[in-house]
Amino acid sequence: MISGLVAIVGRPNVGKSTLFNLLTRTRTAIVSPQPGVTRDRLYGKVPYDDGESIILIDTGGFEKKAEMVRHETLDFHPYAERVWEQTKLAVAESDLILFLLDAKVGLHPHDREIMQFLRQSKKRVRFLVNKVDSPKDEYLLWEFTKLGTSEFHPICAAHGQGVGELKELIRQDMAGLTETSAIVQDGTKLALIGRPNVGKSSILNRLLGEDRSLVTPVAGTTRDSIHTHLKFKDQPYVLIDTAGIRRKSRISEFIEEQSVIRSLSAIQKADIVLLVIDAIEGLTDQDAKLINLAVERGKAVLIVVNKWDLVPEKDSNTQRDYEANLEKQLGDHSYIPAHFISCLTNQRVHKIMDRVVELVQQMTKRVEKPELNLVLEQIISTHPPHLKGTNILDPRFHNAIQAYGTPPTIVVHCNCARAVISSYRRYMVHRLRRDLGFEKVPLRLILKGRRREVSDLL
Repeated sequence: MISGLVAIVGRPNVGKSTLFNLLTRTRTAIVSPQPGVTRDRLYGKVPYDDGESIILIDTGGFEKKAEMVRHETLDFHPYAERVWEQTKLAVAESDLILFLLDAKVGLHPHDREIMQFLRQSKKRVRFLVNKVDSPKDEYLLWEFTKLGTSEFHPICAAHGQGVGELKELIRQDMAGLTETSAIVQDGTKLALIGRPNVGKSSILNRLLGEDRSLVTPVAGTTRDSIHTHLKFKDQPYVLIDTAGIRRKSRISEFIEEQSVIRSLSAIQKADIVLLVIDAIEGLTDQDAKLINLAVERGKAVLIVVNKWDLVPEKDSNTQRDYEANLEKQLGDHSYIPAHFISCLTNQRVHKIMDRVVELVQQMTKRVEKPELNLVLEQIISTHPPHLKGTNILDPRFHNAIQAYGTPPTIVVHCNCARAVISSYRRYMVHRLRRDLGFEKVPLRLILKGRRREVSDLL
């Protein structure tokens, strides 16, 4: 890993996200002809053939509130100035700035203002002119000398022209820099998911103690998945703030559809899923689908009930009754814990990470074979198995072991794998989860016979 951070800055729609995706070899940033799509800071790694890499930050575009442009499918964006605040934070933490300009549009008044800001920041800057499709278009660079420099690197991010040379220039610029951020450190990945406007970004900012994600009262402000690193009790974590997920019938525009895809991808990449719900609205059908999706992929889930301060006439039984109702709604997933908070008043937000630590401990717990077989023997003796469609008169369960990996997986060899009814398998999972200390995480049970295996994730 090459030390330091690199940030891409520029006006909206000059190709920042296209360049970010090209350099990181990903599709992390949403690319659209609509201006102002990227609003938060996005982090990614720029890989090199020798195994080295550099951390790159994509930022939102600079535009004044009074001069915002309405696209035919994009409403006025009243938070442009706050988006620029996010860009300024990215510049402050970076060692090298890639200032991206648009050859087709030419020099814009906002380019001059960005240039003035970068001069004041005293950061190292490399000037890139995008959309230079061929050498014959390089004359377009001369207009930008009015910015007070003639050191421009022409590229065409859409076609990858000049990007290979740019990567080497970045490497040269970054040589010898000391590491300025812990963003390179990996850790347990936590995905913040949920419907729009339930407070995901507010929770992220509370946990970090800074305005890491743009927070507004308008639903759908976060569009990309935002990765942020933090340490808790000396352990590294990666928080992934995602766009709100709505029912498919309500996803009417391309950008929101892409946001949902990234949110679902965040579930796949996460170790722990924090499902944020509104205390007043409760657990919706869409929330239940997200939980099913997470559990099917073997993820531990913590339901974070936000806006608890808005629940009227609370008493000593209110939370207990709320949890009981959640358990009914969750059905087979009633083991999933809930944590009640108020981001507005900062009530119990700091306890979220304690709950996360508990889930991580259960997800990574190992049970020795003697203990596992003793518990299995107690389960079978207490409640003998129910079988169907078999002539087996003496069902035997033996040689239980815990497989490696997550979620916790128990493999039990038996002579009746195909005959065990689903309700009895659920009973076995419930007892194994309770007696082995996996009370709050998904547990996979594999009944392995001679010819085939039957598995359930409950």
